[in-house]
Amino acid sequence: MIQLLLGAIGAGLLMTIMTGPAFFSLIRTSIQKGFFAGAVFAIGVFSADLIFVSITLLGAKLLSVAQTYQNYIAIIGSVFLGIIGYRYFSKPAGLIEEKGKEITLSKLKIFAYYFKGIFMNLLNPGMLFYWIGLVSYLSTSATYSQDEIKIFLVTCMGTVLSTDIIKAYFAAKMRHLFNPKVIHLMNRIVGIALMIFAFAIIAKLFLLVA
Repeated sequence: MIQLLLGAIGAGLLMTIMTGPAFFSLIRTSIQKGFFAGAVFAIGVFSADLIFVSITLLGAKLLSVAQTYQNYIAIIGSVFLGIIGYRYFSKPAGLIEEKGKEITLSKLKIFAYYFKGIFMNLLNPGMLFYWIGLVSYLSTSATYSQDEIKIFLVTCMGTVLSTDIIKAYFAAKMRHLFNPKVIHLMNRIVGIALMIFAFAIIAKLFLLVA
């Protein structure tokens, strides 16, 4: 059991160091809007992972549907990331909150960060097929029973969520080190990164089609 848990924690930690669009947005959100906003975003990302794992566990029929529509998911996801990236990149410095200002979030903003986390992860087709690969590997391995597979996945997902919340916490703690000009530069960097991810998804899609 200890070996199982260590393997699950290792898989979760491996996923958290895989730099993707959700990673950049999590750090940016935590620095600019505070820990609570970052934690809500992380829970949204976790919810998308939960959807992915549910799809893989519910059987071949749902996997077939996901694979059938993977091109549409890729297109929608790239457009979504591209729009978010452009908004980050073009956000003027005057709209950035000053450091030290008390951060208050309305219920609408809380829901916005939650669903932003969901969609930023859900519309990343790479994450879906990462979970499919992991679950397929566990299912075909004679080492694990069905109950052990569920324990592995719960532990792995719990590790990812915990690590993301820790990232949000420390990013928010470093907020005082960032002046408006630095945050503006960070917005541009994150925006460029997200647009690159969007372009990479489309490019990969055309290569597969070709």
